Amino acid sequence: MLETARLRLRKWREDEAPRISAARTNQATAHFLPFIPQPFTVEDARFWLKDLAEQAAAGKRFNWCVADAATDQGLGNITLFGIHVRGAVRDAEVGYWMHPEAQGRGVMSEAIQRVAQWYFAPPNAGGFGGRRIFIRTAASNTAARRTAEKAGFRHVGTERAAFEIGTHVDDKVTYDLLITD
Repeated sequence: MLETARLRLRKWREDEAPRISAARTNQATAHFLPFIPQPFTVEDARFWLKDLAEQAAAGKRFNWCVADAATDQGLGNITLFGIHVRGAVRDAEVGYWMHPEAQGRGVMSEAIQRVAQWYFAPPNAGGFGGRRIFIRTAASNTAARRTAEKAGFRHVGTERAAFEIGTHVDDKVTYDLLITD
């Protein structure tokens, strides 16, 4: 578990499947993440939780429920995936989403900063020992881009016509944060 003054980053619980369903069933998700079924049912949420647990056990990804520290209510999700460890190259991608009730409060950028601190910390200090963490999103996803920038990530590139969204193919923007930043 990771914490900040107002957040607790922990595992999702099975009883939170209805909240996950509600958070992932919305117009923005349908538009920017068209591979997520709409509506995202409670049964989809249960399958997703099982899949997360299996991938975590295999060391393929890390996942956190972003919860309010005072109430423990799930506010959103952060996933580290695409983890590459090749010699001195240690990088991973960050994906995230928020429940609509929690958007616009700086919660996700704070949570991403905390995950980055853990990710960059050496293993002997309880961290992962990573060197680079990155975020990729559609160029038109201004909320995701603002979140990345508020978390301290730098825009490092744009790939034209490389991100499929609900209505068309958009440009893909990449942000990253290095251990040395």
